[in-house]
Amino acid sequence: MNQDKPKALVFFQYLPPWRIDVFNEMAKYYQLTIAFTDAEIDGFSYNRELLLSQLNPEIKTIFLSKGFRIGSRPIRFGVYDLIKSIEPHIIFSHEYSPTSILVATYKKIKLFDYQYVITTSDNVGIAESVGGLKAIFRNYVLSNSNAIIVYSEAVKKFYQKAYPFLRVAICPNIQNPVTLLKHRNCFDSILKYYKTKFELNDVKIILYTGRLSFVKGIDLLLDAFSKSFNDGYKLVLVGEGSEKENLMQQCKDLNIEDKVVFASFYSGRELYAWYDLANLYILPSRYEPFGAVVNEALVYGCQVMASKFIGAIDFINDSNGVLFNPLNEKEFITTLNDFYKKLDLVENKKTDLMIVSFDSYVNVFNEIYIS
Repeated sequence: MNQDKPKALVFFQYLPPWRIDVFNEMAKYYQLTIAFTDAEIDGFSYNRELLLSQLNPEIKTIFLSKGFRIGSRPIRFGVYDLIKSIEPHIIFSHEYSPTSILVATYKKIKLFDYQYVITTSDNVGIAESVGGLKAIFRNYVLSNSNAIIVYSEAVKKFYQKAYPFLRVAICPNIQNPVTLLKHRNCFDSILKYYKTKFELNDVKIILYTGRLSFVKGIDLLLDAFSKSFNDGYKLVLVGEGSEKENLMQQCKDLNIEDKVVFASFYSGRELYAWYDLANLYILPSRYEPFGAVVNEALVYGCQVMASKFIGAIDFINDSNGVLFNPLNEKEFITTLNDFYKKLDLVENKKTDLMIVSFDSYVNVFNEIYIS
């Protein structure tokens, strides 16, 4: 480890796959320690060792597990001792959590000397609608911070106006396309298996990946899909969730059982292979702070039809997809039908439809520190 690099401490709930590349990039700029505050969260506990093995070996990881919860929020002991032992030049924490409040308090009363940067996954709708206790906590944390890193241009403009004393930068949940596309060498057998198991030969595929929950708008998708001109198309739903049984019953009621595949949960290269196979990716969320799956789909050449209520709107323009209102049934159906016509004219998918640069985004973590 380069001892000349400043020391950085990151507080993050757990390690999602889409954050690994960002953390590895940060390790180029800092002597980096990541403290996970909610490591038993669904999605991390079962494949922790695999995810951790993908981090730069110079990154130190610590699990803060002692403490208690207030509702779903973990209150962790050991934050003070960790800061004291590391003596970081800069601390990053995510959202306006109890940990963030604690770190802001230590800075306010000058127990330690560090620069403090908040990261938030708020989309602009969330940022503008915050009230009550969350607004109080947000104001307190940001009044004792040096900077904030947000996920989109619209959210940046909100924070610049609301908190003019803060430096505001953008780095969304984004993965390095080199990291994602390296899995393609292993896809041949996986794709053959999918096509055979789910009867996907000679059809075009509309793909959704994620939780099968109400907020994701899958019921709206099934209804619109059933009323669209979907000849020659199949809808593949990759994921599990509390609404699965209801959604399967909805397919029966709509008489589209033979058109919809409930493919269950996949991760890693088995998940990425679905993007490689699909013709169109759709994210019909009623509510979505960001939507990291949009990045994954675009890197694999999938046009994206995304709800206007997601946070990843900066990734989408007329060249690679469209934003729509999933709550407007007529607009939903029309947008689907327009995409069918567009896709019928496309012979081969293009690789990497991302319109923004991973390198330029992650560099903000280098620029945010003032030596």
